[in-house]
Formats: sequence, C-alpha cells, structure tokens
Amino acid sequence: TRGRAQVTARLRESLGAPSRIEWLMGTPLVSLVVQRLTVDEFGVKRQALGVVANVLQAFQADPRPSTAGWAASLVYEHGAVAPLVALLDVHDADVLRVALHASGGVLAAGEQLARSSRGGVCSNPFTLPFAEAFGVEKLEELQQHPNPAVGRRAAALLDRYFGGVGDAMDASEDAAAGDGCAFTGGGEGREPRAVYVF
Repeated sequence: TRGRAQVTARLRESLGAPSRIEWLMGTPLVSLVVQRLTVDEFGVKRQALGVVANVLQAFQADPRPSTAGWAASLVYEHGAVAPLVALLDVHDADVLRVALHASGGVLAAGEQLARSSRGGVCSNPFTLPFAEAFGVEKLEELQQHPNPAVGRRAAALLDRYFGGVGDAMDASEDAAAGDGCAFTGGGEGREPRAVYVF
C-alpha cells in the first residue's frame, strides 16, 4: 500500500503542464488512480483524489470544450463520479473541500460540454451519474457541515447544477430523460491555477 501511495504522489507531482495531463489521459494510469479512490486505505485515497482534482483543475483553468473533454474522459471512461461522491462522506474537512472542488469540476465540464453541443440544447451529462451516486443528498447534508467553507461550497454546487435543494431531483430527472447528445473531447489548455497536495 505504501508503494501505491508513493506512485500516486509522484504522479500527482508530475501533473501541471497541459501536455502532461493530455499524455496522462491517454494512458491506463488514470483508470488505476480512479480505482485507488475506491479500493485502498484512506491515505492512498487522499493521494488519488489529489491527482483527479488536479486533472479536473486543468479544465477549470481553461474551460473550453476541448479541455472539458479531459473531464469527460475521466468521468465516462474511468468512472470517477461514484468514487468522488463516496468521498463526500469523509470527516476530514481538507478531503471534503478537495472532493467538492473535484465534483464541481466534473459538473462544470458537463455544463461546458452541454453548451458546446448541438447549439447548447444538450443537458449536462454528468448531473445524472452524480445524482445516481447519491451526490445530491450528500451535498444537501454537507450544507450543515461544521466547517463553513464546506457548507458554502455544497450549497453553491446544489444551486448552480441542481437548481437548489428543492429542485435538485427535478434537474437530475431532466438529465435522465436524455437528449441524444454525445460528448467527445481532449485537447490542450493553460496550466492549472492550483495543485492539490495533501
């Protein structure tokens, strides 16, 4: 397990430049990192979360449809939504803040992809998987978190992507109806603004 943590930490340290992230997305390493979010001890999960958050930060540094493809790849091909949502149950405020930021990155990428596809008529493809993983309920619970930054971020995500607490399930049901939109991507962007290190 210590070896996995060291590999994940080195991988996280090497991220930053868009060309490195683009290279990473084309390797099986992303799948292995996402798996670490679910099957390893908490320390390894923290490190893997840092890698995922940094990849998603690349999108947020340059929210064009091409860079939103990185997040799309992370979400669809590697199944990162459910493990990210699962980390919204932890009691470590630092991990919660990073998991909330990464979840926001996933949802923001979906919003950008929806705007850029078919003249902006597509729905966010990531709200349904997030809701199916009980992410909406976890965000609602986190609004009452003792750490005010965690509560504010959870409320902001609910308001922005799910229309607030009362309308959250309606928004996810709209996404479930499907609109026939398909998303692809990949691309280049600027360096991320922040790097998550635990």
